[in-house]
Amino acid sequence: MKNICKTMTLSLVILAGMAVCLHLLGGEAFAEESTGEWRKNYDMVMLWVNFGILAFIIVKFGKNPLMGFLRMRKDEVAAEINDLENEKALLSGKIEEARQALADSDARFSELKETIVHAGEKKRQDKIEEAERESKNMMTIAQQKVGGYIMAAKRAFEDKLIDASVNLAMSRLPDQMTDEDNQRMVDQYLSTVDKEMR
Repeated sequence: MKNICKTMTLSLVILAGMAVCLHLLGGEAFAEESTGEWRKNYDMVMLWVNFGILAFIIVKFGKNPLMGFLRMRKDEVAAEINDLENEKALLSGKIEEARQALADSDARFSELKETIVHAGEKKRQDKIEEAERESKNMMTIAQQKVGGYIMAAKRAFEDKLIDASVNLAMSRLPDQMTDEDNQRMVDQYLSTVDKEMR
């Protein structure tokens, strides 16, 4: 980089020097007002000579620094391109990882969904079985209650039937029972008690 700056500075100094020399040496020619045909030819030749000198100086002194600068710039651009390609490869890898993570996430989501549905089905089945058990228990309790009500109703009916029979017997028997019947019942009761005592 230092060589390039030195060379460019040298080139500018040389060009400035040539411009000053042409101006100082050619002052009389510039002052002349009437010029002939030779002046146009002379100016054209000098223009091409100056261009040739300038081109020679640029090629001679500027070729190596300019080529060095261009090579350095080429290397910098190549390094930038290489860095960009590496970054592109890295980003491509990250994109692929993201796609894979997305695919894995879809698969995991499907598994999770299936697990949740399975758990929901199991819970629903458990609730149905629990409801069936409770229903059977309630039916058993209801049957026991109904059986108890029936037994109570039977007892109440039997009690009422017995009371009605006793009332009927009490109302009819005294008219139809005789002293002999009473004596026979007392004897029969006493014989039964006597047998049980033995």
